[in-house]
Amino acid sequence: MFRLGRCRLRKFLALIFVIFCVSVCILFLVLQSFDEEDFYWDDGAVDFQQQFQLSGNADYGGNIIAPDGTDQHTRDHVNVTNIDVRVPIILWWTPFTAERGKVKACGENKCFFTVDRHFKDHPKTKVFLFYGTDFVPRDLPLPRKKHHEWALLHEESPKNNYMLSHEECLTLFNHTSTFKRESDFPLTTQYLESLSDLTSTKYLVPTEYKSVSGLAPVVYIHSDCDPPSDRDRYVKELMKYIRVDSYGKCLHNKDLPVNLVDPLTMHNKGLYKILARYKFNLAFENAICNDYITEKFWRPLMLGSVPVYRGSPTVRDWLPDNQSAIIADDFPGPKELADYLNYLDSNNEAYENFLNFKKVGVKNRKLVKTMEDREWGVNDYNRPNFIDEFECFACRRVHENLKRASLGVPLKTFQAKKDHYDCPRPRTYNDQKYWSPIELYLQMYDRDKNKAKALRKIVLEGRNFSVTEFNELVSRETVGYRDHAL
Repeated sequence: MFRLGRCRLRKFLALIFVIFCVSVCILFLVLQSFDEEDFYWDDGAVDFQQQFQLSGNADYGGNIIAPDGTDQHTRDHVNVTNIDVRVPIILWWTPFTAERGKVKACGENKCFFTVDRHFKDHPKTKVFLFYGTDFVPRDLPLPRKKHHEWALLHEESPKNNYMLSHEECLTLFNHTSTFKRESDFPLTTQYLESLSDLTSTKYLVPTEYKSVSGLAPVVYIHSDCDPPSDRDRYVKELMKYIRVDSYGKCLHNKDLPVNLVDPLTMHNKGLYKILARYKFNLAFENAICNDYITEKFWRPLMLGSVPVYRGSPTVRDWLPDNQSAIIADDFPGPKELADYLNYLDSNNEAYENFLNFKKVGVKNRKLVKTMEDREWGVNDYNRPNFIDEFECFACRRVHENLKRASLGVPLKTFQAKKDHYDCPRPRTYNDQKYWSPIELYLQMYDRDKNKAKALRKIVLEGRNFSVTEFNELVSRETVGYRDHAL
């Protein structure tokens, strides 16, 4: 009997152990397949950030709790103006980040950063941050209060939003971060990770092995066709006088390997190896604007192919040395440029002078100092990115004036200036008078000039407006502009 009882007990314990193991396995599989959408029930959304301790907890609440964007403040009918926020609030009006709310230390200063628009009228809200492409008159925090400041982050070219090219709009901002060196927080070198990238010989191909085996001397790879810089018409004319392999959608005449066709592969090592085999890379920007310099310029320098550049008129200030790029606008036109490229193609010694910086290093002290002084990094996990640093830049400025107010001294006035972003009206590469593909951008530039005037008038009047009212005001500005032009 006793032995039978022990046997049954062992079987019972074994059964319990099996049930326990199965339960653990089921729980593990459930957790492995966890998805936020699994936690929405008929009686409302579950606060999964708190229950499962996921990242994103906001210091002052406001986390998203439903797929439609509903947050805790909306669900719970919270009047956030009553929340005792102990630090200045900086609100991303155009949510360039997904931060629902976080107190971040910027050195000795702290600010609360959020994309939660419920904080629009909170007494501690000091700065509204805007991403330039998403800055539109129909969606602004108006009426603008006296203590509200606006900050602009826009690393892109003016083709994304021509309103910012006009002084009437640009000077509505108090803090700026653009590609222009004159802006408060310049991003001119945003596409250059480090100086060592320029001197690297990782992808360098010996001159005698470049542009051989059927490759043209020049390569062009663009898929944003007919932009405001009119680069495609320039290159089309250039092709009459020198061979150009064009891999992109624009002026396409040569195919990339299938795995490199996707635009997301533009930083693929395989593509780098292809481009490095060419003597010359056409580095033509989509807009002509001082200090608007993109990866189109830095990439061939990194690869050891000579950039033939058309874009920023101030690009010489950023060359590794006095002879490391060919500036297209130094020549009367495409034919003269092609003649010079053909000469270098047949003269390796003269060509290699443009690659001397690979041997002796970067000699441009301005470029070296800019990179040394840069407080942010690019693809560098050991340093903050320029978005975080611009947030802290605005935070420090807010605290600077708070301190001055506490000391009873005059506050600093922060005001954007015209040269913080201004870009000239687009023009055809040869100043032709007849219609060209960039005509649409010319119309957009002129139209946005009138929109900028109308917006400034309304903002300074301290009121909001309807879309209809704004359009009517733009129409009146347009009529006045035409009358003035006559």
